[in-house]
Amino acid sequence: MGAMRWIIVIWLGTVIVSAVLAGWIVLWHRLTVQRDATRLQAAFDALAFPSPAGPVRGETLTVVKIAYQLDDDDPDIRTRPGPAHWNSLWYAAGPGPSYFLAICTLDARATDMAPRWAVRCIDEARMRAAVSDDARAQMLAFGEAIEA
Repeated sequence: MGAMRWIIVIWLGTVIVSAVLAGWIVLWHRLTVQRDATRLQAAFDALAFPSPAGPVRGETLTVVKIAYQLDDDDPDIRTRPGPAHWNSLWYAAGPGPSYFLAICTLDARATDMAPRWAVRCIDEARMRAAVSDDARAQMLAFGEAIEA
């Protein structure tokens, strides 16, 4: 009977250690993702956008949608593990009304992983096309009721 107790204690110990380790990994991942999201939001907020009312900072705009795309035009993408570039497309609405697309590129080959931004003004038709599949984004961009 003594050997059976030791087997149960070792099994329970293994289960507890595994659960703690898995929880720590999940927490670390969430904190890393949250830190990166906060860093990107701060970089977006510091950008200057040309609007009809003059230049406005990103912090005054309403980000209505963030879409992600993988840039597979890089010929070296198959020679290393993971993507070469991750692009995020930030659609934002501002005063006027004015609409913007800010393209954030993170280069995985760079040591600092600093985001690079390209800001483009877009017209209402292009903004409507970009958010046509997202009722919440349509409401944020245009402030109108959306038919279900």
